[in-house]
Amino acid sequence: MKNLQGHIPFLKSITDFFDVYGIGKPFHPEIMCMKLEDQPDERLFYMPLYRANFYRVIHFSDSEIQSFTNGKKQEITKNCLVFSCPSKLESWERKGKLYGNVVYFSAKFADIDVTNRLYAEKYPFFSNESEHILPITESESLVLKKLSDEMIEEIYSDKEDKLELIKLLLDIYLHKIRRIYNQRIEKYSPQIKIDKSLFQCFKKEIDNYFLQLAEGKKDSIPSVSYFATLLNINPNNLNTSIKNQTGKTASSFIQDKMILEAKSYLIHTNLNIAQIALKLGFENTPYFNRFFKNHTTFTPLEYRNQLTNSSVL
Repeated sequence: MKNLQGHIPFLKSITDFFDVYGIGKPFHPEIMCMKLEDQPDERLFYMPLYRANFYRVIHFSDSEIQSFTNGKKQEITKNCLVFSCPSKLESWERKGKLYGNVVYFSAKFADIDVTNRLYAEKYPFFSNESEHILPITESESLVLKKLSDEMIEEIYSDKEDKLELIKLLLDIYLHKIRRIYNQRIEKYSPQIKIDKSLFQCFKKEIDNYFLQLAEGKKDSIPSVSYFATLLNINPNNLNTSIKNQTGKTASSFIQDKMILEAKSYLIHTNLNIAQIALKLGFENTPYFNRFFKNHTTFTPLEYRNQLTNSSVL
């Protein structure tokens, strides 16, 4: 367990991520490509909330993993892309062997400038508001896999110009992903687009609220009514819209976020249970204990104690 100033770690580099995840060292600090099935079996099964300072595209061909990015929980199985970008809040739990290809790269390596006015247009999938999981067809999967296979072959080669070629392949790879992503977005109905926009605003307000809780600027558990008022929408309509996007009510979404935050405090800080309960806006420790156990089957103390025997960050 780390005694950090904050309860959500920020991994500054690809090398830091590899060290934490237990997959060795990347061949290059700015770019790494590899097959998921080649990662060591002892790597983490559960990754608590974290943010990173690099980009990542995972092409899952067949896997069992549960992703929780910006508050949205999704099951990942096969033929899909998963996107990460600097500062995106995420957490996941794998259930077995992972299959597919993954590419990690820095903004410097890919010549990405987030201040460029065309950034959002060129990389619509690299933002905190974007769809972080993109299902793809079998034919799309084959095209993208061929490109990432080439990058993997190059990174493991001893060719002097391999980084130059990987950079070119990466540009083509991201370009083709953009085509697929935009085609999917264009097919959304007007109502789906409205629901997605509202969901993004809802997530943003939840993240802001929990940040204020951590900083002591808020002191109570947030309610659906509170967020509905902020978003100028009826609570029932907010619930319906969030359920359309996530399969769960807005209240359940908030509770899931609360549990993830609690786990991060238990893992990454030395705060006692009463202090954590206070940080999260609970009126008293027994209430926090009951809430946590109802959602995890463990009390907060049991969860913290069992970490020493588990594969976690």
